[in-house]
Amino acid sequence: MILHTLTATFGCLNNSTLELQEGLNLIQAPNESGKSTWLAFLRSMLYGLPTRERGALADKNRYIPWNGAAMSGRMELTDGAQELVLVRDTVHGGTPMGRFYAAYAGTATQVEGMTGQNAGERLTGVPRAVFERSAFIRQNALSIDQDAELEKRIAALISSGDETTSYLETEKRLRTALNRRRHNQTGLLPRIEAEIAALRQSLTQLHTLQQESDQARLQARCAGEAAEMAAQKLALHDRMDEIEAKRAFFAAKAELTQTEKEAAAQKAQLEADHIPPPQQLMRIKFNAANLLTTQVSMNHVQSQAEEAKKQTAIARDAVDAAPFTATPEEAAAQVRAVSEHYRALQKHTAPSLPLTAVLTAAAAAALAGAAYGLGQPYWITLAAAALPILCGFLRTRNRRRAQELADALLAPYGVQAPEDLEPLLTDYNTIYNVWVHRQENEAQINASWQTFYQTYKKLSAEILEETSSFCPDLENVHQVSPLLEAGLRRWRQLQTLETRAGQLRERCSALRSRLPDEAPLSAAEEALQRPAESRADLEAFLTQSRDQQQEARSRCDRCEGEMAAIGDRLEVAAQLESLEAARSQAQEEYDALALALEELDRANTDLQTRFSPVLGRRAGEIFHTLTGGRYQHVLLDRTLHPAAEDTTAIPRSAALLSQGAADQLYLALRLAISELVLPADKQIPFILDDTLTNFDEARCAAALDFLCAEAARRQILLFTCQSREAVYLQNRKNVHIITLRETGWR
Repeated sequence: MILHTLTATFGCLNNSTLELQEGLNLIQAPNESGKSTWLAFLRSMLYGLPTRERGALADKNRYIPWNGAAMSGRMELTDGAQELVLVRDTVHGGTPMGRFYAAYAGTATQVEGMTGQNAGERLTGVPRAVFERSAFIRQNALSIDQDAELEKRIAALISSGDETTSYLETEKRLRTALNRRRHNQTGLLPRIEAEIAALRQSLTQLHTLQQESDQARLQARCAGEAAEMAAQKLALHDRMDEIEAKRAFFAAKAELTQTEKEAAAQKAQLEADHIPPPQQLMRIKFNAANLLTTQVSMNHVQSQAEEAKKQTAIARDAVDAAPFTATPEEAAAQVRAVSEHYRALQKHTAPSLPLTAVLTAAAAAALAGAAYGLGQPYWITLAAAALPILCGFLRTRNRRRAQELADALLAPYGVQAPEDLEPLLTDYNTIYNVWVHRQENEAQINASWQTFYQTYKKLSAEILEETSSFCPDLENVHQVSPLLEAGLRRWRQLQTLETRAGQLRERCSALRSRLPDEAPLSAAEEALQRPAESRADLEAFLTQSRDQQQEARSRCDRCEGEMAAIGDRLEVAAQLESLEAARSQAQEEYDALALALEELDRANTDLQTRFSPVLGRRAGEIFHTLTGGRYQHVLLDRTLHPAAEDTTAIPRSAALLSQGAADQLYLALRLAISELVLPADKQIPFILDDTLTNFDEARCAAALDFLCAEAARRQILLFTCQSREAVYLQNRKNVHIITLRETGWR
């Protein structure tokens, strides 16, 4: 079989194509470039997706296309001489890759008998498990195990037995059959013995269940009778409720008629007495209350006005007692004038007397001297001498006169100096302002009283006007409150009657809805009486009785169900007899299977003894080539665990080898198994995924040389994340290097 073209919409692959050729295909792909996805796609195209896997890591979930498209793929290959095309896709709502199509290339002719379930085995000649453990080699999966399919084919190569016969399968079947009969506490024999014990116990249970069922049936019947009696008494309660509702209805209807009559009479009397509606009465009552409040306020304001008048008079007396008679501004001007006049008069009293006398005497002396020197008469000299005395007298008199005038200016104010006028002026300002303020306050209070008075007059007029219809003789508005209360009381009585009438109508309507008719009660109905038990007690008793009845029925049904599950007594006895016979037969079969398993194990030991050298010899040849002749042989025990023998002829377990040598050993073993197990006529391609990663340069070169030689017989797909393989195989014949670009794939 040769693979040619793979086209995938699978995981990170979006309609991606991989072209392959015969020989060695080196697929160089860095990590995260889709290498693992191509390998999973190849397996899925051959064998389909595993349907039993669960969880996020199952292939059907792990490889959902990233672009949201349906999972699909196409594979072109050569099988013998036939060119085939395989197609798998996903039907909406179906199994991923569940729809399969196989046809001959270039035609529409389908391959007969090839289905999605058998395609891989028909093309490779081996089941999925054998394919994955032989031709499909991964880096971390070089070790092998005793898979049943793999062991079956290996055994066929080293023995003359049937290829379809497997020791593991046969041993498994025998041990399964043996375990089915007896395995510790499980198996056919313990089950039969347990069933025998159970059947014997069932006979006892049937008798006990029958007694319990009969008792439960009796309890159910008694509870049902008690429930029926309680239901009848509850029905009587319902009938009495209906009768009492009728009585209440007739009583309410009669009361309603009487109430409506009283309400109509009350309303007619109100209209006859011209009593205004309640809203108007309340408005008049409100105005009357406002009138009373206004009167109280008016009286209070009047008292304030009288007090304000007294205070104003007191302030006026204080102003009148002051030395000033004008406004504070005019008084200030008066004070300034007096002060200026006083200072002017004070100028006539200066300078002082000693200085004036000296000047006058000096002038007189000069004059006398002049007169004497001129030879004037004596009297003239005497007159000149008297002149100073005269002048001094006159000046003294003038000064005294000026002082008297100045004192006269200050006398009305009772002060000695002009400076003393300022405090008097300040006090006058205060007294005058108090008087003005009290005048204003008095005016405001009088205005307020006038407002209250006008309001009082207006409210009085409105009350008299609105009450004229029902009390025309009203003279004192303060007498209206009792009349208003009387009117409102009559309206409230009417409202009470109307409210009661409305309640009675609703009650009559509610009671009427509960009655089948309005027919009067019959004598028999009048004679009925309620049960002695209350409704609550009867309902509780009814519920309890029905619960007991249901519980008893359930218990009876349970007993009958358990008896039906156990079966008829005769049938149970027959089963017991049959099981005892089956136990004897099963014991005989168990003994025979144990003997057969013992003989099979002996035969398998012999088979493995002959098989191991065959596989070890071929693996040794390959291992010898891969290691450059360092190791000569490969030895395998009956569990297929390998060991290597070097030139020292000392076997070394694979666990004791270096990582590189161990990888070479397992690769050799896998290649040998593939040659021995895989059908020779199919020439299935070898698929290696990073198998040489842990190989050093020399080991890698040896492995590549071997694969190049092997590629002459079959197609090989070598996936690698390194570049050394491509460098080493460059320009090799029958080698094709393919590079996958990193695109964020996984």
